[in-house]
Amino acid sequence: MESVANNEGMYIPVCDDALKPMIGMKFNTLVEAVGFYEHYARSVGFGIRKMGNKSVQGITKWQYLACSRQGSKNFIPGHASQSTEVSFKKRRCRSFRCECLAKLNLRYYSDGKSRGYEVYQFVEYHNHLMVADEHRHFMMANRNLDPIHRRFMEDCGRCNIGPTLTFKLLKEIMGGPENVGCDIIDIRNGYRDIMSNIDGSDAQMIFDYMRSQKESSDAFYYEIEIGSHGKLTRLFWADAISRRNYHMFGDVISFDSTYNTNRYCMIFAPFTGKDNHSRPVTFGAGLLSSEGRESYSWLFGCFVRCMGVAPKLIITDQDWGIKLAVQQVLLQTRHRWCMWHIMVKVSDKLPKSLLGNEDFKKELNACVWSDLLEPDEFDIIWNDIMERYGLEDVHWFGSMFEDREFWVPAYFRDFPMGSLLRTTSMSESENSFFKNYTKPRANLVQFINFFNYAVGDQRNANSRLNYLDYSTIPDLSTQLPIEKHASTIYTDSIFKHVQQEISMVCEIVSITTVEDNIKMHQVKDQYGRTLDVKYDCKKDTFDCSCKKFSRIGLLCCHIFCLLKNKSANLIPEKYFGRRWLKSSLLKAAHGLPSEEQQPFEHLDEKQEVKKKLFSNFYRLVQKSEGSIDHLSLLSAGLDDLEQHIFGNCAAPSVIEKKKMVEDFYGMAVPDVIDVHPPDVVSTKGSASGKVAKRQSAIRKANKPLRRCGKCHEMGRHDSRNCGRVNEKTD
Repeated sequence: MESVANNEGMYIPVCDDALKPMIGMKFNTLVEAVGFYEHYARSVGFGIRKMGNKSVQGITKWQYLACSRQGSKNFIPGHASQSTEVSFKKRRCRSFRCECLAKLNLRYYSDGKSRGYEVYQFVEYHNHLMVADEHRHFMMANRNLDPIHRRFMEDCGRCNIGPTLTFKLLKEIMGGPENVGCDIIDIRNGYRDIMSNIDGSDAQMIFDYMRSQKESSDAFYYEIEIGSHGKLTRLFWADAISRRNYHMFGDVISFDSTYNTNRYCMIFAPFTGKDNHSRPVTFGAGLLSSEGRESYSWLFGCFVRCMGVAPKLIITDQDWGIKLAVQQVLLQTRHRWCMWHIMVKVSDKLPKSLLGNEDFKKELNACVWSDLLEPDEFDIIWNDIMERYGLEDVHWFGSMFEDREFWVPAYFRDFPMGSLLRTTSMSESENSFFKNYTKPRANLVQFINFFNYAVGDQRNANSRLNYLDYSTIPDLSTQLPIEKHASTIYTDSIFKHVQQEISMVCEIVSITTVEDNIKMHQVKDQYGRTLDVKYDCKKDTFDCSCKKFSRIGLLCCHIFCLLKNKSANLIPEKYFGRRWLKSSLLKAAHGLPSEEQQPFEHLDEKQEVKKKLFSNFYRLVQKSEGSIDHLSLLSAGLDDLEQHIFGNCAAPSVIEKKKMVEDFYGMAVPDVIDVHPPDVVSTKGSASGKVAKRQSAIRKANKPLRRCGKCHEMGRHDSRNCGRVNEKTD
């Protein structure tokens, strides 16, 4: 559209007469009248604003509309933008207003036969140019978050996709920014409004969500603790699948807390284990407002009550609160410390003379990380290293030796599955995995949704691996029947390790008969290690001195050497193990879970129909996008279909905020709030320790000057860095 300027510098929009309001034009409803003027304004290139109305007994008698550029920006003398006494800066904001006088006044009429609204006054002159066609999509009148945008924001929000990427996706789908119908600021403001609508109620929403999950499934478990003033302090939860997974794989678990997953800095503490593919599996999780003994004791107590049985071994870091909680609650559980957290401190505790000593590092690592040493052998080698390198008087090494039963592999050789986890790397990996789905400013409802989404992806990956185990055949490296048998019972990721053990070159050095039915074999592997393998002919059992089967549940190359020597075609069933088998052969670590804990998966027919509908729609659009005629026919057909299904029922122009929030979060907004969100807590991991530039500058400015011993000038340097420090003079 164009505009024509008259001699007085005013602009008259040029358009079809059918679009232009006329004095005396009548409308049946006020909505129809306002909509007509809005359509006219968008068509010629300006926006409108409602300037007020007059009502009598609930009936609007007058409605005043004007150009959106009517009036002028208010200017307050001495405002923050010009005052030097105010310590903050006001955001610079440009104004669209230029005292435009274009307007439309509507008057209510009723003549006995009909009633409605008529145009009483219409001023079409503007004191500004109309918005050009290429800029129309930036106008407020053409920017609106309609239901399509909001639904897309809901889907992106569940995937932890922020406003910027959401807008980029909309641009690609709609065919450019001019076709989106909003801009990135509108998307950001939409997210902001949704977040602000549940401020102070997210804890109550989480409590209601947990309660509803329990009502829908008896196998869902949760415990919550409310502190003073009704504020949430502790939360633990686990669903049916997590509880079932614990009964299958929960003999050895890893526990490690992490930070910066929610806006309240509550500590996120998941319980993690290894599944039959040697992948992380989540057994449950907790949120804590503190990280002391009482909090961890409460969390461990919830975990045991939920699962019905404590784990056999738990591996954690050296946190003192966790150690006391394990001693208090997990009485029958063996506690192990993460070796990595201990060994990484070695360089900090060593004297400077040993920092670059490679021989010391090799000897210490060989002593500490070895799974083949017995406890007595470890003690002798450790003491010898300490004596030869003069570390007997270093307190840290002495304390670590006193606590060696908590972390040295030699002291876990006889513990079932004792070498399954030696570090908390499984938990560290799990925490990193969850942080890819969460964000530090997330409220509690967002965090739970992100957690569910992440766990869903984790379980989907496990299902895919199970599918591949039964649908693919691994490559064999030998012609041995025992290797082929191993490929049919173990998962693919575990079969690769078993395959290496079977293929490893070993030889029997000697055979000695100890008793009538017991023979002792000395087997030398390709690494030059000679180990003893005891074979009971009567019971048909093997026992290797490396104890790999008891430590991780897999046979070693030394026992496979004897099986190959016996021309065995199958692995004895007693040596299958239970943890690493394919899903149909698995045996539970803690006994079979109850029927209530068995997950029930059902086909959602509604989702199947939606999937088919989306597929058909995009297929039709793709076929039609090469021709405007085809696209027009498709659009008209959809309009006819909508009319046939829904009739003349118009969709609401404004979505109710409460319904919008419920759709976005998938949870109901509470009317009554009994559980309040926690205060922002201060934890060990809640801050990076870095000082902000502003704070650093203030500290530096307040620090007194010193005299340099080299240049004898007063400044903030000394003789060591004189000439290298660039100091600004005041």
